[in-house]
Amino acid sequence: MSKFLDLTGLAALVDHLEDDIDTKVDKVEGKGLSANDFTDAYKSKLDGIAAGANKTVVDSTLNASSENPVQNKAVKTALDKKLDASLKGSAGGIAELGADGKVPAAQLPSFVDDVTEGYYYNGKFYKESAHTTAIAGESDKIYVDITTNKTYRYSGTAFVVISETLALGTTSSTAFRGDWGNAAYQHSLSAHAPTTAATQSAMGLMSAADKTKLDNITAISMAEIDALFA
Repeated sequence: MSKFLDLTGLAALVDHLEDDIDTKVDKVEGKGLSANDFTDAYKSKLDGIAAGANKTVVDSTLNASSENPVQNKAVKTALDKKLDASLKGSAGGIAELGADGKVPAAQLPSFVDDVTEGYYYNGKFYKESAHTTAIAGESDKIYVDITTNKTYRYSGTAFVVISETLALGTTSSTAFRGDWGNAAYQHSLSAHAPTTAATQSAMGLMSAADKTKLDNITAISMAEIDALFA
């Protein structure tokens, strides 16, 4: 059976339509509808982003190829593993390397670089044989006299011989050369005339004339002896 809408029903339908229309957002020209709700919080967030801004990635570790910024804590961790440049060659710091790849002698403790050669003269050591530039004494070093090869230590006030070692040489304070001594010994074992032996031109234990007379005397031959008894 067909039905029709009377005035009462029409009034009720209009009321429902008006209620639904009141809950709708007016259409804005150029705007479309979205399935997501756009809140004031989102609007505030968007307002805080500068024009042309991009997303920034911050690395948590140092990287040789990355172009991203690095977290401060990662940078600090890396720096804590490094030594301050002011510690190089300074007291309580670290030793440097010279151009030859070695630690300079000035940065070594004295017991490592403890031998100094020079020329001892009148209680002092000098760099030159002419005794021009004096060498300051240090208690932890050994000093070698180039001339005598004797070793000294510095007592704090004077250079003292460490031991009365004998150096090579022919003076009263040096040891005689071993090769010379051996040559003299070997010579003493061979047959030879003493240095005081006489010659026909020089006197020795006898006069030159006596030596000449003796040299001219010859022994009697066996034939001459037999002739005496013939």
